[in-house]
This record gives sequence, C-alpha cells and structure tokens, in this order.
Amino acid sequence: MSTCIYTYGVTHEKTCLAELKEIDEHIYSIAGCGLITVARKTPGEDFSEKNLPENIQNVVWLEAKVREHHKIVNALAGHVTLLPFKFATVFFSEENVRDMLTRYEVPMKERLHQLTGKIELGLKVWGNYGEVSDYVEASSSEIKNIKKEIVKSSLGKAFLLNKKIEDVLKSSVHSFFDEQAKGCFRDLVPFSYKSTVLSGLMTEGNEIGWKAAFLVDRDETAPFLREIEKKREALKAAMINLECTGPWPPYNFADIVKN
Repeated sequence: MSTCIYTYGVTHEKTCLAELKEIDEHIYSIAGCGLITVARKTPGEDFSEKNLPENIQNVVWLEAKVREHHKIVNALAGHVTLLPFKFATVFFSEENVRDMLTRYEVPMKERLHQLTGKIELGLKVWGNYGEVSDYVEASSSEIKNIKKEIVKSSLGKAFLLNKKIEDVLKSSVHSFFDEQAKGCFRDLVPFSYKSTVLSGLMTEGNEIGWKAAFLVDRDETAPFLREIEKKREALKAAMINLECTGPWPPYNFADIVKN
C-alpha cells in the first residue's frame, strides 16, 4: 500500500521528537532550510487525486479526519509557534516536503516571525433575526410614517403599503446589523496585529450573523477582550450579541503553501 506525507504545519522552533510523540506517536519531523515540518505517514489512497473528492463526500470519514487534524494542530500550537496548514495538505515524498520548504523559505520565516507570541481570536456578531427586526422596526421613522398612511388608505393601497413595510424593514435590518458589526470590527482593529473579515452579513434560519478573526499578542489579550465587553454592553438593547472564540492556531493568517 502506498503512503503519503500528511503535514500539519511548519515551525522555526526546534522541538524534540519526544514532545511530538506525546501529541501523537506517529508524528515526526522533516527539517530543511532552518524550518521543521510536522508530519505523519498515512495511506496514500485516502488523499489521492482520484479518491479524495469521493472521501470528502463521506461525512463520517471527513468529520473524523478533520477532527484529528484540528486536534493535532491545536496541540502543536500549544508547544511551538506554528504556521498551520489546511486540512489535507499532503505530499508524496519527503523530498517533496523539503522542496516545499526551499520554495517557501523566505515567506514562511517572515510569517513565523509575525506569528511568534500571538494567537488568533474570533469574533462572532449575531442575533435572533426576529428580535433585531423588532428593534429596528420600533426605531424606524420611515416605517412609522408608512403605518400612519395605512390607517387612512384604501384596502388595496394598504396592502401595497404593508408590502413596502416588509421590503423597507428587511433592508433596514440588514443595513443596521451590517453597520453595527463593521463598527465592532473597526473598533477592535487597533487592539490586534492583523485582522480579517471571515464572512460578511449572513442569515441562516432565525439567526443573522457576521464573523471576523484577529491576530492578537498573547500577552495583550485583556484590552481586546475589554473592548468586546464594551461593545457587547452597547449593543445589548439592539438584541445584538458578541462572542469571542478561541484562542485558535492562526489558520486565517498562515495561508502560504499551495500544494
């Protein structure tokens, strides 16, 4: 059975094999250019160009593999500064891995320098769509004026005006929520080293949301968290919630390798 090299990430910090074995007994390191790739050998059939698309459609297989990937990357990030790789970053020989280290040596070392002493924190801004909608409707002078007009309108016109209220309210809810979420993002940027919007305004079921990620100095997370708490209190009346997630390995600030 053929094997491939499954890689979890790269570090510039020397770490002994014994420490890696504590995380997973099958993990080993491949060094080159002053960098260390953390890897393990795995059946090549699982990640071949032919089989991987089919395996990804297998929910049981995918969930197990993704869970294992994140578990190991999280553990590694607790030991060393890690440039984490995305799920299923595989190579078919150690020579290919060393070629990758040579090809990306400079940007990897620069990025690892940036990541040293930092963690990724996530921001989720969310709310129940109905509750946010009720707040926006109660605050909208435009909707109040349309309702006044409905009172003195014919049935036909009243019907059209009610449809207008639906359209105005939907647009107003989206604009209001998006403005508040972006405001939170802007206010948190000064407390981080880097930041990125993960997903703009989105609605799913009864929830409306918005997500971002921040690269924050590990020893300076307190001001970041205080700012989130400040924004959470300010938006409570509008039924908008803020949730800080993490710390995570810096997945959203480490995308260099294209295998």
